[in-house]
Amino acid sequence: MEKLSYKTLQDRGYKGYLVPRDAPEKVLQFGEGNFLRSFVDRYFDYANEKTGWNGRICILQPIDDAAHDYGFIKGLNAQDCLYTVLERGKLDGKTYDDARLVSSVSRCLNPFRAEDLEELKKVATSDDLELVVSNTTEAGIAYDPTCKAEDAWPSSFPAKLAKTLRFRFDAGKGGLTILSCELIDHNGAELEKIVKRYASDWGWEKEFTDWLDKECLFCTTLVDTIVPGRIRDPKEAAKVAERLGYEDPFLAVREPFQMWGIEGDDKLAAKLPFIQSKEPGVFVTPDVTPYKKRKVRILNGAHTGFVPGAWLAGFNIVRDCMHDDTIRGFMNTMLETEVIPTLSKELDRADLEAFAAAVENRFDNPFIDHQLLSICLNSTSKWRARDLPSLLDYVEQEGKLPKCLTMSLAALMAFYTTGAEGLADDGLHLKRADGTEYVAQDDASALAFFAERKDASTEKLVDDVLANTDMWGQDLHEVKGLRDAVVADLDLIRREGTKAAFASCLK
Repeated sequence: MEKLSYKTLQDRGYKGYLVPRDAPEKVLQFGEGNFLRSFVDRYFDYANEKTGWNGRICILQPIDDAAHDYGFIKGLNAQDCLYTVLERGKLDGKTYDDARLVSSVSRCLNPFRAEDLEELKKVATSDDLELVVSNTTEAGIAYDPTCKAEDAWPSSFPAKLAKTLRFRFDAGKGGLTILSCELIDHNGAELEKIVKRYASDWGWEKEFTDWLDKECLFCTTLVDTIVPGRIRDPKEAAKVAERLGYEDPFLAVREPFQMWGIEGDDKLAAKLPFIQSKEPGVFVTPDVTPYKKRKVRILNGAHTGFVPGAWLAGFNIVRDCMHDDTIRGFMNTMLETEVIPTLSKELDRADLEAFAAAVENRFDNPFIDHQLLSICLNSTSKWRARDLPSLLDYVEQEGKLPKCLTMSLAALMAFYTTGAEGLADDGLHLKRADGTEYVAQDDASALAFFAERKDASTEKLVDDVLANTDMWGQDLHEVKGLRDAVVADLDLIRREGTKAAFASCLK
């Protein structure tokens, strides 16, 4: 079977949409991973089709991979920067499996090579360039003092961006809009701060910083979609290739759900083609903070809220939990009656309920086997960040304890102590009721804390956990009634199991 290319498409009489090959490069993208290609670049692809924006994306490979013969660049460029995005999952409660051929990428460069650096300079100083997009992982937006102005192409992403913007400034060109998609709070503001720090450290004149302030816009954004990335089963990959009519080693898989919140105003919205094409899930808002809270407390909070208990009940993957009335009912009750009420002052209730309903669809994805144990990694810090705020806000707002969140805390304690066998280099070794051995992985201090209390009584364990200010940032004994409620819940879990305990919250 032929590999994907324009020639292959021509030979098989492809009639779908393709961005004109002579469309100017209007976007410079730092990063080539599955997320950017299946999410951001796909948005641009649809925008081109629906609005005639007529813009393409030049991708910059973020690392120097000379030892690997520039494999990614060679591979993607060899197939004319065409690739396929598979959307697979549940949509409106039904299985969804759709393919989109993306043609919005023009080429991929590695500026660590001298010839590619010269090509980058041409793109950076072009009158056509409008936008910069990045996703260099959470660690990407960081200051590296080893990066110097004299580096032909520095190692850190903010330093790379500083150099790129300097090329444009020196050419007397207008500024750019930068859309940072890294998963850190205030990603745009943090990126701008580090770029300016490099400008200062490198002794660049004030005129450059003034140009950044007046001409450039660093946007904070929030993204939300699950990207498994690629098909790992060779038989399934072969079926997909047969369905498409070509081989595509750069095919990317993602779920149907998508959200991209971008901080800005109406002027920014008018600049972004995927806003003008009214693509679902992407929007401009003055502040993404409430949407970040929505994601953390509903999506992430749901995971952390029910998964340790579901594991103890004998479940192994998320999808199976959604097919069980008790586990699914526990999660939905927690979200609907305990979490959403604490967010309703900041966001529309109907919007929150729609987001929560989408969570069930996302967790029931028939194409993703999301392992519960992988979700349980570092559960103590996750519970503190994702579920504790909902519990505390609910108590303050309602004047009583939330049944499900309280039970979730008890289940967390059970997860770290059930059938405890001892602490080893790879984590805390435990055994659930069905005999399945498992290893809990968490911060070393948390693991040592639970290991020391593996034989503690229910009352002793609860008292010590609630009093652990390092774990929770406060003494949870101060929450009225919480101690006795968690003791009762943990007793029930230890007597009858977490499924029966979860069921008690639904009565």
